[in-house]
Amino acid sequence: MISPSIQKGVAVLKRTITVRQPRRFRLPEKGEIIVHGDRRYFMGEKVGQGGFGVVYECTDEWGNALVAKVLLPHERRYAEVRESWLEETGKLLELRHPNITYVHDAFEHQDTFYLVIERCNFPLMQVITSIGVDVDRWIPYVARDVLQALDYIHARGYVHKDLHPGNIFVTESRQQAAFIHRIVWSFKVGDLGLTRLESDIRVFQTLLAEWMRPPESYDPDKFGPVGRQVDIYQTGLVLLALMLKEIPYFTQEEVLGGIPQALAQKHDSRFAPVVAKALRRHVEWRTQTALEFWRELSMAATGKM
Repeated sequence: MISPSIQKGVAVLKRTITVRQPRRFRLPEKGEIIVHGDRRYFMGEKVGQGGFGVVYECTDEWGNALVAKVLLPHERRYAEVRESWLEETGKLLELRHPNITYVHDAFEHQDTFYLVIERCNFPLMQVITSIGVDVDRWIPYVARDVLQALDYIHARGYVHKDLHPGNIFVTESRQQAAFIHRIVWSFKVGDLGLTRLESDIRVFQTLLAEWMRPPESYDPDKFGPVGRQVDIYQTGLVLLALMLKEIPYFTQEEVLGGIPQALAQKHDSRFAPVVAKALRRHVEWRTQTALEFWRELSMAATGKM
């Protein structure tokens, strides 16, 4: 099921594409200029690769720092790759928010599908592995931006369900006041490729890393229905990673046994009880909304809990 606003945006894209079997698919090369209409994109280094595509640094003629996500065909037919590209593009066009990575352009070039998205500085994973002693300084800033993005996504009926430190990006902006330059960090949720309408969520058909899967994805009869609380649980894991200063990896048995919650609960962070609540195994006992999560973190920050 696709919302009417996405259908309208996707329909415009579909009218510009002729369905055919791939003849010329190829990945771009460093230094290559990719032309789309009157726009030119200058391709840079390859910076990442996932199950659906390869990501390159690029810039436009304005000098904007961007990335180009190029979808890979693998063993899928041209029409299937095209449908995946249209679906992700539609979601990015609809879900525009300051804390969600911004899509600048989407097009087909030589039977190859491109998404041109704002470039952030680095993934949150890099912060986690280099964080200093005072982890409690980071948690409110990261949580505020991530939970705002999730609140926006959920209000439009979607569930992200692929939230982890590699899909949260740090971006830098510079503010100038009274001749003092100040760097301001913000955090953005990216990679909406697995995002689904909550009414059509298909966790069991998604190849999530085992440590990211909430208990209800293994046993919904015991732990509760699969829905937006998946994102609450995964945000809890992200904040737990900040607290631990490393990515915690859990087996299925550890997830079902409540080890993530127990690890959070025994941590000395002032936010530990709030994070532990978000990691509860049973959906009905877990933090229910992104806004509720933020309110509880705010209270913990002021010592009112």
